[in-house]
Amino acid sequence: MAEGLIYTNDNCIGCNKCVRICSSFGASISKSGPNKSSIRINGERCIVCGACVDVCAHGARQYVDDTERFFQDLNAGQAISVLVAPAFVAKYPNNYRSILGALRRMGVRRVIPVSLGADICTWAYLRHIEHGVASSLISTSCPVVVSYIEHWMPKLIERLMPVKSPLMCVATYCREQLGITDRLAFISPCINSP
Repeated sequence: MAEGLIYTNDNCIGCNKCVRICSSFGASISKSGPNKSSIRINGERCIVCGACVDVCAHGARQYVDDTERFFQDLNAGQAISVLVAPAFVAKYPNNYRSILGALRRMGVRRVIPVSLGADICTWAYLRHIEHGVASSLISTSCPVVVSYIEHWMPKLIERLMPVKSPLMCVATYCREQLGITDRLAFISPCINSP
């Protein structure tokens, strides 16, 4: 069983709340040990939606978090710009300005809104529609939706819009159009982001 972005720590008591909420069949697997049972993640089946992290009352579900590494790299003088998801601003409407201001004071070079990537996606979607290329296609803006289709509905893969996610669109724009060579960090309340 492959480890993935979400994993189970030793706090698991095997209550199965995560299994009941999981929309990805076989991603959460019950394991019995000598002293207790626990629920483990099959990284090959997990779509990284984070529902199991939210529902776990025992703090047994965690995800790979590179926040500490981000701050270490920033303190070491790495040139870093951050890409900020619109959902971050929506989730923290009263705090996002002070958080982003603090990051700038700590050395973040640029704060770039991922909403620019959403605009690029919309432009690309409209071009496909205008040229008659797109018909009943599925948006690729959410990595969880794309992962779900790839894992469980492969017949729909051909229906996915042939456009990168807003994050990838803005990252590509930063590199190719703006010439930004900084390392790029992504700030989002979502776990699964490409």
